[in-house]
Amino acid sequence: MHTVTDADTAAELGSGDLPVLATPRLISWLERLTHAVARTAVPEGQTTVGTLVKIEHLKATPVGGTIRCECSKGMSDGRRLIFHVGAFDEADEPVAAGEIQRRVVDSDRFMSRFPTTAAD
Repeated sequence: MHTVTDADTAAELGSGDLPVLATPRLISWLERLTHAVARTAVPEGQTTVGTLVKIEHLKATPVGGTIRCECSKGMSDGRRLIFHVGAFDEADEPVAAGEIQRRVVDSDRFMSRFPTTAAD
């Protein structure tokens, strides 16, 4: 459960002008949930990275409102996990619905593509 605070609003995050739950914050909550669920499904040494987010934000939520995020068990096509996600308010009405995809990667191999710099 998440309680919407001033820091979660569109006005505060710059994604709009109104003091209601910002879509980017909602997506962050949903993506964090899929990441947590994916961690239970991939072997040690592997992780997942987000690759696609398709979310429809259906209903505004004011500061003080609570949001429950849900996701399906990830469906695998071998290289990615596909999650169906939803968010619901305290009246159990849908606030958002959609799909998030995460690609399964080898952590060391993935990070080896980026040069490291020595700390001074």
